[in-house]
Amino acid sequence: MKKVGICGHFNTGSEATGGQTIKTRIISETLDELYGQEQVLKLDTKGWRKNKVKFLFRCINIAIHTENIIILPAQNGIKVLIPLFVILSKVLNRKIHYIVVGAWLPSLLENYKWLIRPTKNISYIYAQTNTLISKLSELGINSNTHLMPNFKKIHPISIKQEEEFEKPYKLCIVSRINYEKGIESAINVVERLNKEQNDNIVELDIYGPIQDDYKDRFNHLLNQCSKSIRYKGIIDYNCTTEIIKSYYLLLFPTQYYTEGFPGTVLDAYLSGVPVLASRWESWEDIIKEGITGCTFEFDNNEDFYKTLIYLVENKNLVMQMKENCIIEATKYSVENAIKVLVDNIS
Repeated sequence: MKKVGICGHFNTGSEATGGQTIKTRIISETLDELYGQEQVLKLDTKGWRKNKVKFLFRCINIAIHTENIIILPAQNGIKVLIPLFVILSKVLNRKIHYIVVGAWLPSLLENYKWLIRPTKNISYIYAQTNTLISKLSELGINSNTHLMPNFKKIHPISIKQEEEFEKPYKLCIVSRINYEKGIESAINVVERLNKEQNDNIVELDIYGPIQDDYKDRFNHLLNQCSKSIRYKGIIDYNCTTEIIKSYYLLLFPTQYYTEGFPGTVLDAYLSGVPVLASRWESWEDIIKEGITGCTFEFDNNEDFYKTLIYLVENKNLVMQMKENCIIEATKYSVENAIKVLVDNIS
């Protein structure tokens, strides 16, 4: 009998570019280190729809041969994996650990109310924010929820590092590239600031994979922009801090109100870079106003613009926030974040 089984999107054979895959791999690697690889059984959900029968038997196999089963289902798989593993856990007396990636679970459960009952029967549910825990409690799911904030297997930069910042102040976005991530809002605000000041005050570098149905629109926007806006490709996971640390601010103008704990915010903290973000649903769980970043009213470009000007004019505040970010990042080490999981497995 193996100690742990983990069922998630490992995306075997390809790079880890999404939060779901990155988290699955990090947890798996950490459990390998803690218990030994021979004690950890892995099941990749990649392409499971193409051979559902084969995948079903693999799920049964992982339930038969492991004491604890960790699942990290995406939205497409949750309606299958939760009921399936809850049934298997009842039959085989196993503990199920559901690690929630993102903040979409409550809205999905509201749409598929039949899923609420099996979700209540999961042994342990790990949520990224207290906001998410509260929303699950409103659905009657409260006795099995635990806080597990986002984490990265990357060390923060040195707090002693010093860098001079002068105009043009370098800003960056590191995320999936689509409309809902606020890419166009950021471009418009940066262009407006430089135009109204009649000077190259700020520059914006954009990193991340471009959503397929947004590529034409994004390329059109770049062609219409000044040279202050640049697309710079995808950052390798292991190089995030080395690249982001040279920026004045990281922008996160998301228009996804139900964002959970965005990995890009943690990347900013690890890099010693404050965040300028819209106030999405869970922002207060993650950003300390005026300490690790500043925020503006959700979906309000005027407030976005005013807050960016304020931060450009108050460099001392930004420099202090840079130090605060590095201190804050230490809370989100893998060891600290998954301690609650390890305690429940033991």
